[in-house]
Amino acid sequence: EEDRGKVWKLGPRTRGAYKIAASATELIALSLGRDLLHPLAGTPFWLGIESFWSKLQDELPDAVWDHYEKYRRVLHVIGTPAKSYEQKHGILSTINRAILQHRVLEIEYQSLGKPPATRRIEAYAVAVFQSSLYIIAAAHELPDGDERIRHWKLDRFQKATALDEWFKPPSDADLESHLAKTTGVFAGTKPKTFRIRISRYAAQWVIEDPWHAEQKIDRKPDGSILLTVQAAHELEIIPRVLALGSEAEILSPVACRRTIAMTIQQMAALYADAM
Repeated sequence: EEDRGKVWKLGPRTRGAYKIAASATELIALSLGRDLLHPLAGTPFWLGIESFWSKLQDELPDAVWDHYEKYRRVLHVIGTPAKSYEQKHGILSTINRAILQHRVLEIEYQSLGKPPATRRIEAYAVAVFQSSLYIIAAAHELPDGDERIRHWKLDRFQKATALDEWFKPPSDADLESHLAKTTGVFAGTKPKTFRIRISRYAAQWVIEDPWHAEQKIDRKPDGSILLTVQAAHELEIIPRVLALGSEAEILSPVACRRTIAMTIQQMAALYADAM
């Protein structure tokens, strides 16, 4: 007989089931996480969240729920985008199956500003970034190496078909390290180092809300800071700098400094009549 390890059975109707136990504090933590994941509504992930939440409601005593509801009224989650992947449910299910079975996917993908194109990818994982889902996958037509890995936004998938063709995931793949290399979701194997001067006025914002876990901050005598951070693409940095207006200045790389200078010139031309 095959060794299956431990088998856990959940649900009030299951004979000999293990009862689910949770404190009011644990329910609060779970419900907050559930609220943060509302953009996943309509996906298999959300169905799993809701199923487990229903099981908790069936299993836990009324006293625990009363205590939970009392404290939950003073905790609120706001600012999550009004987004749903319900229309992508079938595509995501196909992608999940292909990830588990290591099957090559044929997709119809529409990049911004381009017509839909048929591609083949080798999907490794799904990532959640700023309430959007991304598929971490290798471009099938490229040779082995880290340069094959791309981050494909689920919103841009028009179709996905699991082919009767299989791939072998790289044995040395470390997706955690791969995703930790950059401040955003752009793919890249060689992150660039960006140096940004932040004024005394805006410095506290960057300190309170770090751009990256491994960013470095050099405090200056006048209260300003020099921020050093890595990113795979300058588009992960430029919007953040522009959001701070004249309180932030990109010092390097020079190419990025040139790009933002051109962007500012173009923006100034749009508002020339207001000067």
